[in-house]
Amino acid sequence: MLLLKLFSDYLAVRRTASMVGSGNPQLYSPHDVFTTMGRCWVLEDEFSYPINLNLQNSAYIHNTMRQEWAWLFHEQQMFYDELVGFKLPVPRRLASQMPRDTIDEHRKALNHIREENNQMKIRLNRYRTQVEIRDSLKGGWYEHAQFMQSLLDDPIYQSDVEMSDEE
Repeated sequence: MLLLKLFSDYLAVRRTASMVGSGNPQLYSPHDVFTTMGRCWVLEDEFSYPINLNLQNSAYIHNTMRQEWAWLFHEQQMFYDELVGFKLPVPRRLASQMPRDTIDEHRKALNHIREENNQMKIRLNRYRTQVEIRDSLKGGWYEHAQFMQSLLDDPIYQSDVEMSDEE
């Protein structure tokens, strides 16, 4: 189950990082398809944007962006509370200070808050994986602990130290 969670977070990190600054009106793909255990899982995003370039500055896009901002901001607050509860370093949360008056500014702020949320997810997943490694070692599950440690060594799951509030 943890591996499935880590893989879904990996897809979230990859899809956000690859589309940042691309100028694409569809900020990220609405479906991620991957296979596991012989089944095809489709993850639908809560918010989707039309690909049509003529609708790039429409009221529908702006309203969807506002709804997505509210969702991501609430998600960020939950991640913040969890990080503080575990006494983990909290990434800087600068997206809430960015202006969101125009659609372009709103896009930049959305990309920024997505990056911040992904950093928080990575830190929480790394912490949970470390706890699972400790529990596996105590229980004598050395192969599982070694596998989980190899996941932590993957550069994709390395948290960005430069974004941290602690210096």
